Amino acid sequence: MKVIGIIGGTGAGKTTVVSFIKTLKKTFIISADEIGHNILLKGHTGYHLVIKAFGPSILSSEQNILREKLGEIVFRTPEKLQLLNKIMHPLIYEEVERQIRRARREDSFDIVIIDAALLIEIGLLPLTDKVIAVYAEDETRITRIMQRQGLAKEQILERFKAQKKWEEFSHVADAVIDNSSSLQNTREQIKNLLVHL
Repeated sequence: MKVIGIIGGTGAGKTTVVSFIKTLKKTFIISADEIGHNILLKGHTGYHLVIKAFGPSILSSEQNILREKLGEIVFRTPEKLQLLNKIMHPLIYEEVERQIRRARREDSFDIVIIDAALLIEIGLLPLTDKVIAVYAEDETRITRIMQRQGLAKEQILERFKAQKKWEEFSHVADAVIDNSSSLQNTREQIKNLLVHL
């Protein structure tokens, strides 16, 4: 059972690629985003650590962490982003490792996918057998994010600045999926790739 890391910038279409792979293979999906969201929920260690680091202004009236508010802070200030990452990355790594062990114990999957935009930053590369980088042109990514999240172009470009450049993704990738054109084209690339994996 291979562990495959999926990387790529926001809006590149990592979720689309993961969905296609799931239709073709018995797949255990580990979503670093989902893990990150859960870490910020009340009762988790991360919840208390993040409030301690960023203060009560990031809380709703129900004492939940407002991720949008936290996002505004960290994407504006590199030091704050580093601070958040220092808290979150070890917790995410620990949970990814735990889920891989679980998938191996269950022994009913062809592959495990780690869907993580920050696969490199979190230090998850050593846990993977192969890495697939998902590519899409910047304008395509911007359009997708605007439609999905309703963000302004300026906000999206700010987020792009805080992320790795494409060259850094492609440098560690064993394979690239170009998700700039049609879904059919993407699907064909994935089919061919899975044969070789």
